[in-house]
Amino acid sequence: MVARRPAAGRARPHPHGRFDDHRIDGYRFDMIEHGAPSTELSTVVTLFKGLADPTRLRMVAAMVERPRCGQDLAAEIGIAPATVSHHLKVLERAGLLVETRQPPYVFYQVDLEAMQRAMRAVTTPKRVKQLASTAAVDDDTRDVLRAFFEGPRLRALPVQRRKKEIVLEELLRRIPRRKEYEETELSRFIEVVFDDYCAVRREWIMAGYMTREHHVYKLAERGRAVIER
Repeated sequence: MVARRPAAGRARPHPHGRFDDHRIDGYRFDMIEHGAPSTELSTVVTLFKGLADPTRLRMVAAMVERPRCGQDLAAEIGIAPATVSHHLKVLERAGLLVETRQPPYVFYQVDLEAMQRAMRAVTTPKRVKQLASTAAVDDDTRDVLRAFFEGPRLRALPVQRRKKEIVLEELLRRIPRRKEYEETELSRFIEVVFDDYCAVRREWIMAGYMTREHHVYKLAERGRAVIER
């Protein structure tokens, strides 16, 4: 059975509305096409880890007002100088401090710009998705998806096994979540992205992503692992 292609020159209808209804997310296309700074995710995570301590938050609150040295912080917060030194090192590694040396003292102040950048990275659902997808789409995967996708549409299925798996898994993430799929329903979902829905269904089964019984398709363990990660 060969999937019928739409006649040339005719607009191709989307069986179920817009691409977004099928988990085909614009932010993921942006990540595939343009990528994102590879350090952004780790930078934001490290910064928030630096703040994730009551003592460090109290120190940050004190240093927002004006630069403080370790002795000032120890006296104001009521903790040992060695404890202050430990927390200052954590905050420095998190990129939260600006250091000024006035021998014999070193003064620290909060880098408000760094905090604001981190906050902007998580202020909207789209930004959070963009940030999270920097970890999800590695360079090799992005290269394959760039080569075989044009916007939301798949150009062709790769021949090489690993590249084919990357594309099949990407397609699997783009269909709606269901416990099971009628064959005609699944075909319509696939056709939004790729004309040859029969080939995709067949490859999903052969690769162990789905099972089929009496024209009903279900996610196999391998398929569930893909959409859950």
